[in-house]
Amino acid sequence: MQAQLFVTPNGKGEACTHRRPCTLQTAQERVRSLAPAMKGDIAITLLDGTYRMSAPLVLDARDSGRNGHVIVWRAATEHGAVLDGALRVRRWKLVNRKMNLWSAAVPAGTQSLQMFVDGKRAVRARGYGCKSPSQCRYTPEGLTGVDARLASFRRPQELVAVISARWRDFHCPVASIAGTTVTMAEPCWHNTVVDSKNGWSYASPKGKSFQGVEWFENAYELLGTPGQFYLDGQTSRLYYVPRADEDMKSADVELPVAKSLLDMSGTLDLPVHDVRFDGIVFMHTTWSGPDTPDGYVSLQAGYLVTGKRDKLPDNGEGMMRMPTAVTVLAGSQIAFDRDVFQALGTAGIALAGGTRNSMVNGCTFSDLSGGAVFVGDTTASPVDPRGKSSGNVVKRNVIDSVAQEYRDNVGIMGGFNDGLTIDHNTVENLPYTGISVGWGWNYEGNGDTQRNIRITHNRLSNFMLALHDGGAIYTQSQSPGSVVCANYIDFSGTSHANGIYLDERSRGYTVHDNVVWNTSKLSLSKGEKNDDQNRWLSAWASWSGNLVMTHNWSDDTHTKPHNPGSTKVFGPNSLELKSLPEEAKSVIANAGADALATEAADRCAPSR
Repeated sequence: MQAQLFVTPNGKGEACTHRRPCTLQTAQERVRSLAPAMKGDIAITLLDGTYRMSAPLVLDARDSGRNGHVIVWRAATEHGAVLDGALRVRRWKLVNRKMNLWSAAVPAGTQSLQMFVDGKRAVRARGYGCKSPSQCRYTPEGLTGVDARLASFRRPQELVAVISARWRDFHCPVASIAGTTVTMAEPCWHNTVVDSKNGWSYASPKGKSFQGVEWFENAYELLGTPGQFYLDGQTSRLYYVPRADEDMKSADVELPVAKSLLDMSGTLDLPVHDVRFDGIVFMHTTWSGPDTPDGYVSLQAGYLVTGKRDKLPDNGEGMMRMPTAVTVLAGSQIAFDRDVFQALGTAGIALAGGTRNSMVNGCTFSDLSGGAVFVGDTTASPVDPRGKSSGNVVKRNVIDSVAQEYRDNVGIMGGFNDGLTIDHNTVENLPYTGISVGWGWNYEGNGDTQRNIRITHNRLSNFMLALHDGGAIYTQSQSPGSVVCANYIDFSGTSHANGIYLDERSRGYTVHDNVVWNTSKLSLSKGEKNDDQNRWLSAWASWSGNLVMTHNWSDDTHTKPHNPGSTKVFGPNSLELKSLPEEAKSVIANAGADALATEAADRCAPSR
């Protein structure tokens, strides 16, 4: 170790010693001066405490390790150092005894879509949903048939309509309300129904899958349910109805105000590299995008349609990724080890923009508004080939209860990657898909769009709890050398989903030694006329191929592929099982973040 620097939330001076710690920013300046002549690793030790972040810590190539050595940002005690993007709200007063409504002042200009009370997520005030077609109906300008009381609200133009359709989630602001007719903000409303030749508008407010507005949110008049809040931006006051076990005189109320906590941005010529973050907690971010005219219009898996679109590209390129608390762009040899991502109003972490040979290992992701991990991008052939992410690893992470608000997000999302390993993760309690890799449902270019994707030894349960047309593991893209192996998928908490879903142009995947169990609860989803979306494995598209699906175990009764083809090898598999053989039990024992390597040899090794 060449040098050790110490920081604290209230650091002073430039000594950066344990007795005289400095701030994060001062330590960063010291590292930049030391790095060019590195002869050993440099450690920045974050002493225990809460580091309030109104803006992210920004690192670039100047903050990189040199000469084969690493810059390590580490917590003095594991999870004792917290990078926190919230402000604490104090001095609560009871303003309506009948409602048990409390209020507190916040700084002028404060924007936030999330709030946490004693560590528990509060919910934006919501209500007055409507069913379609019995109550409300789609129009090109908005909706008809909504509850007339909405028009009497003090500021109906601040309302946001929350809608889902199949695998997509929409949060569209209201422009105005007259009687029972809503005019929605643009371009959000237009973008919800913009089409491609693939028929994306089927999964939209004007499609057959539209079932109405689940709720409107963000109005004082919607308050009343315990655990719900409203932030009045005009008066800079926060309102909240506490839950039964909450005492507003002593409660720890955190209002996220930072969009990001850590931004690591290199360039393809000057990447940020050889940096590690160990044992640090990242918590409390927010993002106001859903309240803007763009709203939140998902295409799929946390990628959004923004700006007015006349049509959607069939390959899905040009979408905006959901914001993340931690972003690494054009990074190399970056590692996040045993970190915690929790209580975020955004997604967790993104390794993108040509990031390579980097790792998210042993981390915990819980209670996030968006997904946990994004790796790669959605451009199949970047102008500079170095712009495609490669060689990254997502391993031994626990992902639980993410995508709490933006329900189309997934646990681990891999876009286009040349080499991506997703291994020994535990993924559970999600509204949509658990692990998703690839992009570009009908990519029209020639050749492979990614390669060497390895999804191995993961444990997935309680997925597809809200949306439709997804699964525990979902794939896309022409991906030679790719493997889905030795994963354990437990359907006991799921009634409509695929286990392993090789969607549309999935090509080049070998699927073997997986256990898909407890499928007896599977049933048709609303609007489905067949069971193509309720199988242990689905490879329905005629334009998929070069698939090998063999030596898997399931109790599912679907013993044949529902769209066979000359380049799809299906079987032998052990299906319709009443109990599992010992070999399958060994797969289960070796799946997930906490599994021990019980098998003498890795059945997923490339040589097998």
